[in-house]
Amino acid sequence: MSSTGAGKAPGDKEMTRKAVLGLILTGCLLAACGQAEENGWQDVNVSPEPVAAEENMQSGSDGGMEAEDIRDEACTDGTGDEQEAAGSRRIENQTFQLNLTPYGQVTFASYAPDTTANPNGDATFSILQDGRTVYTLPEVFEGNVCPGNPFYAVEAVSFPDINSDGYDDIIIICQYIRGAGPEVGMVFSEARIYMGSEDGTFFLQKELMDDANSALAVITVQTVLGFLGVGDAPAEAVKGTQTWQQAYIEQIKNDQMLECYGGYDLIYLDNDDIPELVEIGDYEAAGCRIVSFYEGEVTVTQLSRLNFSYIEKENLLCNSDGLMDSYYDLVYRLENGTMTLIAEGYYGAEDNSNVQFDETGEPIYQYSWNGKEMSEEEYEQALNAVYDRKRAKSYAYPGDSAEEMLEKIFWREEANKQAQ
Repeated sequence: MSSTGAGKAPGDKEMTRKAVLGLILTGCLLAACGQAEENGWQDVNVSPEPVAAEENMQSGSDGGMEAEDIRDEACTDGTGDEQEAAGSRRIENQTFQLNLTPYGQVTFASYAPDTTANPNGDATFSILQDGRTVYTLPEVFEGNVCPGNPFYAVEAVSFPDINSDGYDDIIIICQYIRGAGPEVGMVFSEARIYMGSEDGTFFLQKELMDDANSALAVITVQTVLGFLGVGDAPAEAVKGTQTWQQAYIEQIKNDQMLECYGGYDLIYLDNDDIPELVEIGDYEAAGCRIVSFYEGEVTVTQLSRLNFSYIEKENLLCNSDGLMDSYYDLVYRLENGTMTLIAEGYYGAEDNSNVQFDETGEPIYQYSWNGKEMSEEEYEQALNAVYDRKRAKSYAYPGDSAEEMLEKIFWREEANKQAQ
């Protein structure tokens, strides 16, 4: 999201803060209905729809506007009121300065739709040089109107040379909202793939794009690259993938559709500057989930019930819980964004419908560690050898509300942008 607070009075900043949080939770639904509150989507997040004269579009082609025609017309982002209106829709966190072959140094600009003109409008993408629009990518949907599933966000943009012809290609991941069916209201992702050429024209690969969207269970830049057979492309070839803040915001928004995670916390499991997101269930059976972010990808690990602890920045977490005289300690290690179960212990009554007690009145439990039966003392020693409970920390149950966590993550992202 773009920075919104600079140079504003405190009252304006507070109004923007509320607008941002309202956008995060409901902006997409408002867009679907064609309703936008003051200081909502139009003012907060997005940017100019590039000028694209219809007579400059290729007739019957997927190549978009001819680069030569556009340069001859010397199109701009608009002037006066037009430029100001357009500038309000630019998606700043998906707009990049880069060296794009064959153009050279350009600005690749992502633009949200003007939902006041059409509530089902789709995003647009343009290449700018010296403040002029020199190319606009071809639209995916006829009339650039999303059929049935309203546009939600641009999740990521990448500029790899997919076919190794020396000219940059473009992968864009867009998000939409299910407009009907059992998943109505859920956010989903779709990839669009453009092949570049010597004259600066980019051709929409509609059939290839449809195949990728049908085949991939999870749609990210990396999974699309893998589908295209270039999954081992160097990380530096992937420009503009989502930040952890964006990923966690999307995660929380999807949670609100499920209505089973009401609390959130940020913890630090591994020794980097990116926290892990804790999703705290509204009830015991929902459990907690650990959301980790690594190299642009999100991994979600479901824990049993609600109780766990962790050793900060040492990659260790222990899920310890149970009920009705049946308990467990499950120790996980976080490595490269993935939670792996490294040790497991179980203890409880042999028959919890007929619990036996010793002479002091304590229940008699059986203990096993990694499948090996042992005494309670041996069990405690085995657990502490893997996971030092004296140094463990607890998460903040019941945690922040969704609104509080969204605000916390959003302003962290804004602070990071200011630092850059």
